[in-house]
Order: sequence, then structure tokens, then C-alpha cells
Amino acid sequence: MNVIDRYAYMNRLAKVNPAGKAVIALVTIGLCLVLNRPIVGVLAVGWMFGLAVWLAGIPAKVFRRVLLAEAGFLLLTSVGVAVSIATRDHGVGWRLPVGRFWLVVTPESLEQMVRLMTRALGGASALNFLAFTTPLVDLVGLLRRMWLPEALIDVMVIMYRFIFVLLETLNKMVKAQSSRLGYAAGYRRGMQAAGTAGAQLFFSAMRRSQRLETALASRGFDGELRVLKSRHEVMPWFGIILVGLVGSLFVGFGLTAESLRMLRFFG
Repeated sequence: MNVIDRYAYMNRLAKVNPAGKAVIALVTIGLCLVLNRPIVGVLAVGWMFGLAVWLAGIPAKVFRRVLLAEAGFLLLTSVGVAVSIATRDHGVGWRLPVGRFWLVVTPESLEQMVRLMTRALGGASALNFLAFTTPLVDLVGLLRRMWLPEALIDVMVIMYRFIFVLLETLNKMVKAQSSRLGYAAGYRRGMQAAGTAGAQLFFSAMRRSQRLETALASRGFDGELRVLKSRHEVMPWFGIILVGLVGSLFVGFGLTAESLRMLRFFG
């Protein structure tokens, strides 16, 4: 989170109008959901990676590391789509006996897993592009222009701020426990130390939220967290990028559909 927030203010697109970047991200997510082809998700990841690295100046290893972490999480969650449990051997797909049950993977379930993972990764890469290139202040201004409820925006801002506060507090707790050999005395002692840190972090969050409520009330909080408006530039080559993005995703979808028709015809 600290890395993403730092590059959000330091990239070459930080002062660009957030509406253009939001349109690119939302169009990419929408096409990944509607077209639902693995090649569309792969192309979306390529586009977002290219825009973030070459246009915004985000280091390739940083953006790639975030994508790989998300891909690993999606892979673990998508395995349940590909693998099903059967009570008897149906003779279909790849089968692995486990006690009285069979773990079955069929070509259809494997294809569904690949579609789900690529579609989700394409959407996640679009959100990464928006998060890496747009400061929170600009996102708040954009959401207000979209007439989102003020209460929802304020909760989002406070939660975002508390993420960094609690991360800093947790790091201090872990360093203090490590200096007292809290995690070096075996697995059981390490789990006990982690549980203690989690409990203390919860109470710390409660105390900080109460102090924040008191501070806001003492400053005349009227239900809206006001932020300064920034001047924005027009995103360079916005129209060309949007047309190229949409066109390439539709071309990839068309080529995939044509390939599937040819395979069914010759099959």
C-alpha cells in the first residue's frame, strides 16, 4: 500500500485529469466482463502494464510484482472451479482417487478456470493502473463529481488513511516483539505473539477512531471532509489510447471466436 500511494503522487500522470484514467480502467473492466475470453484478459493486462510503465513511468518490477501477487491469489481461488469432487469414477476428464472420493478435472472446468482467472486479472490490472496513477485526493474529487453519497466518500477516505496508520502501528509492534524474541522461540510462541499483536492492534484502532471522532467534532465537522481541488491536465493521446484499447480487445475476441468456429467445424 505504501508503494502504491507513493507512486500515485510521483508518476508522470499524477496531474492528469482522473476522469480519463477512470474511463480507461472502467472500459477495460467492462470489456473483460462482457467479452469473457482469455485473450481479452491477457490483452488487457498487456495494455495496463504498458500504460503504467511507459506512459506513467511506474517501474516495471513494481507493477509486475503487484500483478504476480494478485495472479497467485487468483490461482489459489480459481482451483476450486477446475477441481470437482465425485463419489464415484465417471470416467470423464482427469481423475485422482482420494479415499472414497475422486478429484476430477474436466476440459470444460479447466477452460472455465482459465476464463475466470484471466478475466479477473484483466480487471485487477485496470484497477492497478488507476491506483498507481491517481492520488486519493483526485479520486475523491472525481467521486464527488459523480454524485456519490458524501457519507460513502468520507468512510472511504478514513479507511484509506487508517490502513497506513495501522500498518505503521503493526510494524512497530512486530519489531518490539522480535527484539524480545517473540517469534524466535518456536511456532507456538510465534502464534501467541501474532495473536497478541492482533488484539493490541484492534484496541489501538478503536482508541484512534474515538480520538478521530472527537477531533472532527471539535473542528465543526458537518458531514463532509473537504479537500483542496487540484488543476488537471488533459491525458496525452487519450482518444488514441482508448480507440486502440477497445479495438485490440474486440479484435482478440473476434479471432478467438473464429478459431473456435473452425475447431468445431473440423472437429
